[in-house]
Amino acid sequence: MRIAQVPSEVQGTPFANAYIVFKLFPEKTYSEKIAVSNTTNSAMSVSLYPASATYIKGVFLPLEKIIPDGLASWTTVDPKTAKLPAHTELVATVTIKVPAGAISGQQYGIIWAATSTSPNSNALGGVSRVGIRMYDQVGDSIPVGTSSPTSSTSTKPMDTTGWLSEHLVGIEWIGVTLLFLAVIIIGAISVRRERKRAEKRRRKQKD
Repeated sequence: MRIAQVPSEVQGTPFANAYIVFKLFPEKTYSEKIAVSNTTNSAMSVSLYPASATYIKGVFLPLEKIIPDGLASWTTVDPKTAKLPAHTELVATVTIKVPAGAISGQQYGIIWAATSTSPNSNALGGVSRVGIRMYDQVGDSIPVGTSSPTSSTSTKPMDTTGWLSEHLVGIEWIGVTLLFLAVIIIGAISVRRERKRAEKRRRKQKD
């Protein structure tokens, strides 16, 4: 998932090539093109929708529900659903209609592209999501880019846990790696002990 075309009004704005970073004004409408690619060998159905987010102590945190009167509630995506054949790309339009009573300040949101798998024999299904962040300022009280993303412009997939996946997947993999190493070490120790026991049994048999 990526920005397909940077709007002229944000050309040169930091991170405009990776995120949606408009300066918004009440009663104005803004639009931007995004692209979603199916890089798999199979067709997939995709749902596109906005969600709210917040920014706490330098951490961008997507939320599961739309905050009333917030950025996500002003945002629509067209199309909302689509079926992508294998190795194709869909270009969608994100539209932000700012209401007359919008309060000046920084707003955060995210545009999700989600796919789901059918339940298996155990009635378990799955949902995968990738997202494009929205860092949008209402009015002139805060310079565009305040509380902006870090130098990373990665748009790699974020799974169903949203921010938790983005920030904890690395930790999770570290844990998995450590566990894997622990298993290898324990296994090696067990093999070594077993060899010693076998050697002792052979010596006893010889004696």
